[in-house]
Amino acid sequence: MPWKNGGGTTREVARVPETGDIEWRLSVAEVAGDGPFSVFEGLDRILVLLSGAGMDLHFDEPRHVERLRPLRDVKAFPGEAAVHATLVDGPTTDLNLMWRRDHFDAGVRESVLPVELDGDGALTVVYVADGTAELPDGTVLVAGDALDTADRLVVDGTGVVLVFSLWPR
Repeated sequence: MPWKNGGGTTREVARVPETGDIEWRLSVAEVAGDGPFSVFEGLDRILVLLSGAGMDLHFDEPRHVERLRPLRDVKAFPGEAAVHATLVDGPTTDLNLMWRRDHFDAGVRESVLPVELDGDGALTVVYVADGTAELPDGTVLVAGDALDTADRLVVDGTGVVLVFSLWPR
């Protein structure tokens, strides 16, 4: 789908609800050039770079720059923030979780498989960044696949996953 600001495209990995105002959304964006981020009133976001040399985020308020490098750096910021991205050395791919801040708190962690999900009342979204993951029912997920669950669960396999948690307020 086209970006809200018209500067690129995004592939939605998971979204609630499927149409209308976003409660939460996980998406992958292919970023080909420098440019501003779309503004999303009332949403917060977490950005993780999946591939490419890097992206620098230039924030207007307060004026500062944050570096993003693949699978090392995570940046959380309000959807209303005025942000301009500059690419370090060519195109990048990023993973973006957005959520309605008055409905959820959220966080992310990188984990090498296997990983145990707590089922602690949070909605958990597991994104396979590298390798393969296997669910208890035998379902195999490959890089780029995702699973959302609120259950206690062990995800087996070999690879790296990003585990996003959304806690209802």
